[in-house]
Amino acid sequence: MTTLLFLLLWSFAAGIGDAPVIKGYDFASKNVEQKKLSHELREASGLTFTHDGRLLCHNDEEGAIYEIDYGTGNIRRRFYLGYLGKLFIYQDDLEGIAAKHDTIFMVNSSGKLLRFLPGKNNEKISFQEFPTPLTARNNVEGLAYDPATDCLLLACKGEAGIDFRNPLPADQKAVYAFSLKTYKLLPKPRFLIAVSKITARTGEKDFSPSSIERDPRTGNFFVLASKGSAIVEMDPNGNLLGVSSLPKSVHPQPEGLAIAPDWTVVICNEGGGKGKAGRIVVYPLLYSYK
Repeated sequence: MTTLLFLLLWSFAAGIGDAPVIKGYDFASKNVEQKKLSHELREASGLTFTHDGRLLCHNDEEGAIYEIDYGTGNIRRRFYLGYLGKLFIYQDDLEGIAAKHDTIFMVNSSGKLLRFLPGKNNEKISFQEFPTPLTARNNVEGLAYDPATDCLLLACKGEAGIDFRNPLPADQKAVYAFSLKTYKLLPKPRFLIAVSKITARTGEKDFSPSSIERDPRTGNFFVLASKGSAIVEMDPNGNLLGVSSLPKSVHPQPEGLAIAPDWTVVICNEGGGKGKAGRIVVYPLLYSYK
């Protein structure tokens, strides 16, 4: 069976009608490369690749950053965000990580951004904090760097609007832009995601973003949803290009997504309760789409 025929048949079976699946990756596959992560990453939350191809991952409760080998899942080094004279490890609800050259950014669920340089193995490093008008009601979950606009993109799992006296429709999820020229959040969303358009195609009840990443091959964006078990592809203007459901047997709780320099997509899953290990799942770019 050709790849194209397989994708068409899967699209029909998944209940998404004539909507296209995301081209280039077989996200529907249950026979895919998976790697177990260390117990330190049971609550793996965010992923990003640095400019030189290093994969960074973090948990969602403390400022501990891990460089991992996505071929094995092994930790290569770890470093920490330190405060009070670097005596303690920073604690927060950290949800996303992104890199611009050598500078690393993280975001918490209330939209506060952290900026720092990578540290040596087991080093506690200093960092800077940048508040935004976003709050816990927006529930920021994803962070990505967009070189085309020199902005960080913040994907919100919760309410879309900032002005809660004039809320945006509940059916929409927002992605905001934070300028790295002015270090201010732009007041209007970079784009809005119509949840009903996605759920009509996936058959799920929700689509709540847990990660966002720019595809360096196309300039489009992938938005991952743990609650909704799907990935969508959007162009830089927010137009929906494709929808792919994720098998729940492979992705029990997908939280982070990153794209390697060779265009391999890596997704991390939180391990959940009872001491289950986190995992990364690896999707190589299909040859026919290179």
